[in-house]
Amino acid sequence: MKMHLLEAHGGKSALMGLGLSYGLTTPYETWDGVPEETKLRLYKIAEKLCTRDGGENKFLRQMMYVWSVEGPRYWWQEASTYKVATVEQSSSTMHTIMHGELVQENFETPIPIDHLYHLNRLLAKYKETKSEETFLLLKNDLPEGFLQRRVWSLSLANMKNIYHQRKHHRLPQWHLVCQAFVDATPGFLQGIYDDAD
Repeated sequence: MKMHLLEAHGGKSALMGLGLSYGLTTPYETWDGVPEETKLRLYKIAEKLCTRDGGENKFLRQMMYVWSVEGPRYWWQEASTYKVATVEQSSSTMHTIMHGELVQENFETPIPIDHLYHLNRLLAKYKETKSEETFLLLKNDLPEGFLQRRVWSLSLANMKNIYHQRKHHRLPQWHLVCQAFVDATPGFLQGIYDDAD
């Protein structure tokens, strides 16, 4: 599995919104117009509230992260549990496998060589005949370890939730994801990952 951050945005506007509740910002100014001492106060308030739930840390929902992830289909099935305010765009499995023969690098871990030959025979047959039956057999026989690339967008609130639910999960992919989340989160908000268990 591979994962890297493409983009993080919304942090400044989330802090501007947080400042509205405290009379520190107005809806008519920009982050560049906020005095430095006010920015420091906003960071401290965010640091204090980021671990609280019940709406006090709703500013985390405006901080968006866009990730490039290449993961096995069995991991993506679990990741699809988190569908609140998340977006995914994926490479089509069938379009991906039509570009050439399948090789071991297309899978999270090596698959039996006879199964790889079987898949490539089905793939060649489908390319030749365009048979719907062969297409369905190929889809059916493709292992869950097949790697699929997706661009995954989610908020810092989503990341916090996933971290606390999956940090001790037995699938090692979740450990990589949780560490990527921690590494991408600004230092003053690291408290969202503090262990409460």
